[in-house]
Amino acid sequence: MMTNKINPIGFVPRFFGAFGQFFSYLGNGDYAARCKLVAKGQRFESEVEPKVVYEEVEVIREVAAPTLTTVNSDGALQLLQLFQQEARLIDFLQEPIESYSDEEVGAASRQIHKGCSKTLKQFFDVTPVSSIEEGQKITIDSDYNPKEYKLEGRVEGKGPFNGVLIHAGWQVSNIKLPQVTNTDSLSVLAPAEVEV
Repeated sequence: MMTNKINPIGFVPRFFGAFGQFFSYLGNGDYAARCKLVAKGQRFESEVEPKVVYEEVEVIREVAAPTLTTVNSDGALQLLQLFQQEARLIDFLQEPIESYSDEEVGAASRQIHKGCSKTLKQFFDVTPVSSIEEGQKITIDSDYNPKEYKLEGRVEGKGPFNGVLIHAGWQVSNIKLPQVTNTDSLSVLAPAEVEV
C-alpha cells in the first residue's frame, strides 16, 4: 500500500492562507489541537507507511485413506467408462486447462456436471447419511459408526456427543450398474477415434 505524499505549498498561497488559518486557530479548539500535533512532527495517517505483518501458520489435517481388503477393479473401470461416455469426464480431467479462461472452463464444467449427474442418478441411488437438516443440532450416540459420522472439533470422552450437523454425508442405498459379461479390454475407457 502506497502512502499519500503531501506536496509543499508556495510562498504566496501560504501568505494569504495564514490569515485564514489564524482565525481558524483562534475560533476552533479542536483545530488548534491538531495544528499543535502537526507542529510537533506528528504525521497524518495517510502519510504513514502501513506495517505489514506476515505470520506463517501450519495447518495439518490428516485424512485417513480407506483400507480395502478386496478390490474390484472391474467395477471401478466400468464406472469410469460410464462417466466418459455420458460426460466425457476423462477428457476433461486429462486436458490442461491453464490456457483456458474461467468462462470457457465454466461452460465446459456445466456440461460435464450435467452428464455426471445423469450417470450417477441412473446407476446409483444416493441418499444422505443423516436425515437431519444441515445447521441443526444433533446428538451422536457413544456407539456410533465412525464411517457414517465424522466428529470435528474438540472430541473428548466416550459420548454421547452433542453438536451441529455441518454436512449430512452421502451413502449409496442401491446400485444399478449393468452386468459386465466380457471383461476383455475393460481398462480401455474410451477407444481412440479415427476418421477415415
